[in-house]
Amino acid sequence: MKRSVVLSIALGSLILIMSLGTNAYQHSQVKQAQQQISRLQQQKRQVSQQLTKTNQQKQLLSTQIDSYKTYQNNKDKSTAEIDFNNTTNEFLKYMFTFEPDSYKTRKEHIKGLISNDLYHQYFPSNQNFGDSNNVSSKLDQAKVYIRAKQDQNIDGLAVITFESKTGSNDFKKQTVLYQLSYDTTAKQLTKVKSLGDSFEASDIQ
Repeated sequence: MKRSVVLSIALGSLILIMSLGTNAYQHSQVKQAQQQISRLQQQKRQVSQQLTKTNQQKQLLSTQIDSYKTYQNNKDKSTAEIDFNNTTNEFLKYMFTFEPDSYKTRKEHIKGLISNDLYHQYFPSNQNFGDSNNVSSKLDQAKVYIRAKQDQNIDGLAVITFESKTGSNDFKKQTVLYQLSYDTTAKQLTKVKSLGDSFEASDIQ
Protein backbone atom coordinates (compact mmCIF):
# COMPACT_ATOMS: atom_id res chain seq x y z
CA MET A 1 0.00 0.00 0.00
CA LYS A 2 2.79 2.32 0.93
CA ARG A 3 4.60 1.44 -2.22
CA SER A 4 1.58 2.42 -4.39
CA VAL A 5 1.31 5.71 -2.53
CA VAL A 6 4.95 6.42 -3.14
CA LEU A 7 4.56 5.60 -6.81
CA SER A 8 1.51 7.82 -7.05
CA ILE A 9 3.37 10.69 -5.44
CA ALA A 10 6.35 10.16 -7.70
CA LEU A 11 4.15 10.03 -10.79
CA GLY A 12 2.27 13.13 -9.71
CA SER A 13 5.54 14.95 -9.10
CA LEU A 14 6.81 13.92 -12.54
CA ILE A 15 3.63 15.17 -14.20
CA LEU A 16 3.87 18.45 -12.28
CA ILE A 17 7.49 18.91 -13.27
CA MET A 18 6.63 18.22 -16.94
CA SER A 19 3.71 20.62 -16.77
CA LEU A 20 5.87 23.34 -15.26
CA GLY A 21 8.49 22.71 -17.93
CA THR A 22 5.88 22.98 -20.69
CA ASN A 23 4.52 26.21 -19.22
CA ALA A 24 8.01 27.63 -18.94
CA TYR A 25 8.70 26.72 -22.59
CA GLN A 26 5.43 28.24 -23.75
CA HIS A 27 6.13 31.38 -21.73
CA SER A 28 9.57 31.57 -23.35
CA GLN A 29 8.04 31.18 -26.82
CA VAL A 30 5.44 33.88 -26.13
CA LYS A 31 8.14 36.22 -24.83
CA GLN A 32 10.26 35.61 -27.95
CA ALA A 33 7.23 36.25 -30.19
CA GLN A 34 6.50 39.49 -28.33
CA GLN A 35 10.12 40.58 -28.71
CA GLN A 36 10.00 39.75 -32.42
CA ILE A 37 6.78 41.76 -32.81
CA SER A 38 8.38 44.66 -30.93
CA ARG A 39 11.42 44.55 -33.26
CA LEU A 40 9.22 44.45 -36.34
CA GLN A 41 7.17 47.39 -35.08
CA GLN A 42 10.36 49.35 -34.45
CA GLN A 43 11.64 48.51 -37.94
CA LYS A 44 8.30 49.60 -39.38
CA ARG A 45 8.56 52.94 -37.57
CA GLN A 46 12.10 53.41 -38.86
CA VAL A 47 11.06 52.60 -42.44
CA SER A 48 8.09 54.95 -42.13
CA GLN A 49 10.33 57.74 -40.84
CA GLN A 50 12.81 57.14 -43.66
CA LEU A 51 10.00 57.14 -46.22
CA THR A 52 8.67 60.43 -44.84
CA LYS A 53 12.16 61.93 -45.01
CA THR A 54 12.63 60.67 -48.58
CA ASN A 55 9.27 62.13 -49.65
CA GLN A 56 10.18 65.46 -48.07
CA GLN A 57 13.50 65.48 -49.91
CA LYS A 58 11.74 64.56 -53.14
CA GLN A 59 9.22 67.37 -52.65
CA LEU A 60 12.01 69.85 -51.92
CA LEU A 61 13.90 68.74 -55.03
CA SER A 62 10.73 69.01 -57.12
CA THR A 63 10.13 72.54 -55.81
CA GLN A 64 13.71 73.51 -56.60
CA ILE A 65 13.42 72.10 -60.12
CA ASP A 66 10.15 73.96 -60.70
CA SER A 67 11.73 77.14 -59.39
CA TYR A 68 14.70 76.69 -61.71
CA LYS A 69 12.41 76.04 -64.67
CA THR A 70 10.43 79.18 -63.85
CA TYR A 71 13.65 81.18 -63.65
CA GLN A 72 14.91 79.80 -66.94
CA ASN A 73 11.58 80.48 -68.64
CA ASN A 74 11.41 84.02 -67.28
CA LYS A 75 15.05 84.93 -67.69
CA ASP A 76 15.58 87.97 -69.91
CA LYS A 77 11.80 88.48 -70.26
CA SER A 78 9.98 91.66 -69.35
CA THR A 79 7.34 91.76 -66.64
CA ALA A 80 4.65 92.07 -69.31
CA GLU A 81 5.94 88.99 -71.13
CA ILE A 82 5.99 87.00 -67.89
CA ASP A 83 2.41 88.09 -67.12
CA PHE A 84 1.35 87.08 -70.63
CA ASN A 85 2.97 83.67 -70.24
CA ASN A 86 1.43 83.04 -66.80
CA THR A 87 -2.05 84.21 -67.80
CA THR A 88 -2.00 82.14 -70.97
CA ASN A 89 -0.89 78.97 -69.17
CA GLU A 90 -3.55 79.46 -66.49
CA PHE A 91 -6.23 79.97 -69.13
CA LEU A 92 -5.20 76.90 -71.12
CA LYS A 93 -5.03 74.74 -68.00
CA TYR A 94 -8.70 75.38 -67.19
CA MET A 95 -9.84 75.26 -70.81
CA PHE A 96 -8.30 71.86 -71.52
CA THR A 97 -8.57 70.12 -68.14
CA PHE A 98 -12.04 69.11 -67.00
CA GLU A 99 -14.38 66.23 -66.17
CA PRO A 100 -18.08 66.07 -67.08
CA ASP A 101 -19.07 67.22 -63.61
CA SER A 102 -16.48 70.04 -63.46
CA TYR A 103 -16.96 71.36 -66.98
CA LYS A 104 -19.24 74.22 -66.02
CA THR A 105 -16.90 75.50 -63.29
CA ARG A 106 -14.27 76.40 -65.91
CA LYS A 107 -15.87 79.76 -66.56
CA GLU A 108 -15.50 80.75 -62.91
CA HIS A 109 -11.72 80.27 -63.09
CA ILE A 110 -11.35 81.75 -66.57
CA LYS A 111 -13.41 84.92 -66.09
CA GLY A 112 -10.61 87.07 -64.67
CA LEU A 113 -8.08 85.88 -67.24
CA ILE A 114 -9.86 87.10 -70.38
CA SER A 115 -11.68 90.25 -71.47
CA ASN A 116 -15.45 90.60 -71.08
CA ASP A 117 -15.95 90.35 -74.86
CA LEU A 118 -13.92 87.15 -75.02
CA TYR A 119 -15.70 85.76 -71.96
CA HIS A 120 -19.15 86.31 -73.53
CA GLN A 121 -17.82 84.78 -76.74
CA TYR A 122 -16.94 81.58 -74.90
CA PHE A 123 -19.90 81.63 -72.54
CA PRO A 124 -22.89 83.45 -74.08
CA SER A 125 -25.42 84.48 -71.44
CA ASN A 126 -28.32 83.06 -73.45
CA GLN A 127 -26.83 79.56 -73.62
CA ASN A 128 -26.42 76.91 -70.96
CA PHE A 129 -23.03 75.22 -70.66
CA GLY A 130 -23.95 72.84 -67.89
CA ASP A 131 -22.06 69.73 -68.99
CA SER A 132 -19.47 68.46 -71.46
CA ASN A 133 -21.60 65.77 -73.10
CA ASN A 134 -19.65 63.16 -71.09
CA VAL A 135 -16.29 64.37 -72.43
CA SER A 136 -13.20 64.41 -70.20
CA SER A 137 -10.02 66.29 -71.07
CA LYS A 138 -6.57 66.86 -69.60
CA LEU A 139 -3.80 69.23 -70.65
CA ASP A 140 -0.47 67.53 -71.25
CA GLN A 141 1.64 70.49 -72.31
CA ALA A 142 1.33 74.08 -73.46
CA LYS A 143 4.23 75.88 -75.14
CA VAL A 144 3.73 79.62 -75.40
CA TYR A 145 5.67 81.73 -77.90
CA ILE A 146 5.69 85.53 -78.04
CA ARG A 147 5.46 86.80 -81.59
CA ALA A 148 5.34 90.58 -81.21
CA LYS A 149 4.65 93.47 -78.83
CA GLN A 150 2.88 96.59 -80.05
CA ASP A 151 2.08 99.39 -77.60
CA GLN A 152 0.13 97.74 -74.76
CA ASN A 153 -0.62 94.50 -76.64
CA ILE A 154 1.36 91.30 -76.93
CA ASP A 155 0.68 88.75 -79.67
CA GLY A 156 1.72 85.16 -79.38
CA LEU A 157 1.16 81.53 -80.28
CA ALA A 158 0.43 78.54 -78.07
CA VAL A 159 1.04 74.93 -79.06
CA ILE A 160 -1.24 72.80 -76.91
CA THR A 161 -1.07 69.05 -76.48
CA PHE A 162 -4.01 67.52 -74.66
CA GLU A 163 -5.91 64.25 -74.31
CA SER A 164 -9.67 63.77 -74.37
CA LYS A 165 -12.14 60.93 -74.25
CA THR A 166 -15.88 60.28 -74.24
CA GLY A 167 -17.30 58.18 -71.43
CA SER A 168 -15.21 55.09 -70.71
CA ASN A 169 -13.30 55.20 -74.02
CA ASP A 170 -9.52 55.56 -74.09
CA PHE A 171 -7.89 58.98 -74.08
CA LYS A 172 -6.78 60.26 -77.49
CA LYS A 173 -3.99 62.81 -77.80
CA GLN A 174 -4.32 65.94 -79.94
CA THR A 175 -2.14 68.95 -80.70
CA VAL A 176 -3.68 72.31 -81.59
CA LEU A 177 -2.31 75.77 -82.35
CA TYR A 178 -3.83 78.95 -80.93
CA GLN A 179 -3.21 82.59 -81.83
CA LEU A 180 -3.33 84.90 -78.81
CA SER A 181 -3.50 88.60 -78.01
CA TYR A 182 -2.86 90.00 -74.54
CA ASP A 183 -3.61 93.43 -73.07
CA THR A 184 -0.67 94.29 -70.81
CA THR A 185 -2.63 97.04 -69.03
CA ALA A 186 -5.73 94.97 -68.20
CA LYS A 187 -3.55 91.84 -67.84
CA GLN A 188 -6.13 89.82 -69.76
CA LEU A 189 -6.28 87.86 -72.98
CA THR A 190 -8.35 89.69 -75.57
CA LYS A 191 -8.14 87.23 -78.45
CA VAL A 192 -7.88 83.45 -78.56
CA LYS A 193 -8.20 81.96 -82.03
CA SER A 194 -7.74 78.31 -82.99
CA LEU A 195 -5.55 77.82 -86.05
CA GLY A 196 -6.29 74.11 -86.35
CA ASP A 197 -4.84 70.82 -85.23
CA SER A 198 -2.31 70.11 -87.99
CA PHE A 199 0.65 71.65 -86.19
CA GLU A 200 3.41 70.39 -83.93
CA ALA A 201 5.70 72.41 -81.69
CA SER A 202 8.62 71.72 -84.05
CA ASP A 203 6.81 73.48 -86.87
CA ILE A 204 7.37 76.92 -85.36
CA GLN A 205 10.49 76.46 -83.29
